[in-house]
Amino acid sequence: MKNDKAKPGTARLTAMLVFVISQLMTEVSYAQTAADTLNESLSQSRNRNIRHQLDYRFRGGSGGFERLFYSMVDYTPEARRQCVVGTAIMSFTVDCDGNLGDFGLKNPLHFGLNEKLQEFFKASAGQWNRCDDQRYTRFEIPVLFTISGTQTAARGFLVVEADVPGFKCKSDQFYFNEYEKLKKKGKTRQALRSLDQLIRRDPYNQQWFELKRQLLVNEPQSGAE
Repeated sequence: MKNDKAKPGTARLTAMLVFVISQLMTEVSYAQTAADTLNESLSQSRNRNIRHQLDYRFRGGSGGFERLFYSMVDYTPEARRQCVVGTAIMSFTVDCDGNLGDFGLKNPLHFGLNEKLQEFFKASAGQWNRCDDQRYTRFEIPVLFTISGTQTAARGFLVVEADVPGFKCKSDQFYFNEYEKLKKKGKTRQALRSLDQLIRRDPYNQQWFELKRQLLVNEPQSGAE
């Protein structure tokens, strides 16, 4: 007669596997939550420092700076059509006499958005207070460009949001899932492109850079496609 009951050893093994998998999932979830909390804390600290700088240096304070920015900077039609989501970091100097200095973009986004940011910087000429401390002459301001309804963990001191272009833009989770899938298949270069999308969205997230470093270290000599 066939015994339909599972053997005690099999049942115990199944229970142990379920427990181990549950623990691993809990640890991964906890690690991700901790990383998100750290990123949020760093973002808030960074934004406080930027606000403090602008309140001291810009005529009208950080509020005046933001009003000028939003009066000039918005999505270009092409960037919206291409679902461009990312954080461009404006890096510039304004000397203590109020003269504009070097302007650069870390993590440029293209599709006309870089030019919008450059025009804004030039338009700020003559609107800076004098200072006595060189620490207030260098600025690094993250600007997040995002599409309404698109999931992203990226943060910016300034946020420019556009309406959806008639279709849903890809989320952070989509690119992360693509990275994991392509990595498992050994398609290193394609996996790197997915990580580059995540880095473009959030250049302050060190997790993406670490994953990229690991991929490059482990990439086969021939370079898997």
